[in-house]
Amino acid sequence: MWQTFLSSLFPLRCFGCGLIIPSHQKYLCEKCLGRMPYTHWRLDSENCMYEKINSLVNIESASALLFFDKDNLTQKLIHFLKYKNYPELGAWMADLWFENNKNQIFLKDIKSVVPVPIHRKRLKLRGYNQVVPCAQRLAHLLNCEYNDSTLERTLHKKSQTMLNKFDRIAKMKNTFTRINNHSSHYLIVDDVFTTGSTIVSCAEELLKNPQSKVSVFTLAIA
Repeated sequence: MWQTFLSSLFPLRCFGCGLIIPSHQKYLCEKCLGRMPYTHWRLDSENCMYEKINSLVNIESASALLFFDKDNLTQKLIHFLKYKNYPELGAWMADLWFENNKNQIFLKDIKSVVPVPIHRKRLKLRGYNQVVPCAQRLAHLLNCEYNDSTLERTLHKKSQTMLNKFDRIAKMKNTFTRINNHSSHYLIVDDVFTTGSTIVSCAEELLKNPQSKVSVFTLAIA
């Protein structure tokens, strides 16, 4: 009764188009859900994201769920995820990706899921790390370790949107520190892949142990 009353006062709205949606639906109306810009990439070495990262640091596989572009549906979802206090949106997106990748051979070798850490200053300001629920959900789905204690972000960087690829990579040097020397096959999880500077920096730290391997998953790729 109270839920019905509250729903009438504060109806759920689609993150894409703003239309009111039924209480049983999550985040998007049926129309917007049907126009999600999926990459349809498997977690493997046969996509451009893998090629971009692997040209800079040796990884095993890579995948992204959605294509990100200015003003497209993905940008709206990421905006809600990062700035509107909807971190659980990442777990929902992890479910969407896993449903189409659960039988991929590369997944069977993943032993530890690592969210890209944010600096404590940004964590205090935002109140949460937006990729944590996604990483936790993937660890559950893969039946492997969730690991947020191996990498630490030790330098706080200002926005790098105006820098080119090589300047970004140079700026990201020594941004992350490896806290322990455990070996594993790590799946690094981030929200949006742009130049790859953040992913490369994280991977370099994890691969300081020569027995370790790295794969990458992001919710979107620009």
